[in-house]
Amino acid sequence: MHDSEQYIETMGHDNFQKPNVYNKFLPFRDAVNQQSLQSFKEICETLSRIIQLRELRPGFPLWSSKLQQFISLYGLCFTKSDHLKFIHLYLSVLSIPDLNYSNAKTCFDILDELLNKSRLIQRDDLLVDWRILYAWVKLILFNNDENYSLLALPNDVEKSLLYCVRSCRPYFSATATQEILDEFRPWLCPFDSAFSDAMCYLDLFLPVHLPPKLHDQGFKLWLPEFLSIWETVCNNPDWEQVSFKTNATQKIDLESNRMKLSRYVASIITSSHRMDSSFLFFFY
Repeated sequence: MHDSEQYIETMGHDNFQKPNVYNKFLPFRDAVNQQSLQSFKEICETLSRIIQLRELRPGFPLWSSKLQQFISLYGLCFTKSDHLKFIHLYLSVLSIPDLNYSNAKTCFDILDELLNKSRLIQRDDLLVDWRILYAWVKLILFNNDENYSLLALPNDVEKSLLYCVRSCRPYFSATATQEILDEFRPWLCPFDSAFSDAMCYLDLFLPVHLPPKLHDQGFKLWLPEFLSIWETVCNNPDWEQVSFKTNATQKIDLESNRMKLSRYVASIITSSHRMDSSFLFFFY
């Protein structure tokens, strides 16, 4: 991941993303800094070699765990450029055909670790293809093989996937909302059992973190339609209250979507011409 061995050694800590602030108060902080630089260099070189040689087993999970240990001990003690390279690396691994679930869970955990501080990575710096995660959601959250003992999933893989989607969602493209609606709008019949599945997918993937200049490509594409459905179907359907629950006790439903949106665009919603319906929809 680096052009020369001297790159890390000459890099100052001021350029790092978010190093562990407590390490600088240690009496042996110079030794800790040197150790972190050496560990990071070794992790970068080994992960790069593993991907080039396509040796995902056993090297990939082993050195990914070392990266997690590195972040736990030293924080995000690397530059923004390296931060983005790690993210692209694990996204590319997720796109490998027939990737086993154990390695996929490793990618979910690392991506959540790398992206859960959204202030460090701007939308202009990173673009995440939502379809990569959509493929894994279908394989893991909507897979019935495990119920018949035909498939053994890693522990807490559902939880890892949901957290990963949550962390990646702010970096979906500006056209992702329209693409997601095109994919799931044919399922939106309140009298069809597929409606619940559609609401689960929409809750997971619809981005509500778009900047104001992109609102026309964001919630404004689906909010009037959701309000219309909510006003029309008044028999307290299952998909409105609890559409889907995973083993991670994550509740995914229409109310979740409206709460997320109200958090980011509350001032816009309350000033709309549908004040009464909007107020009830978001705060009922």
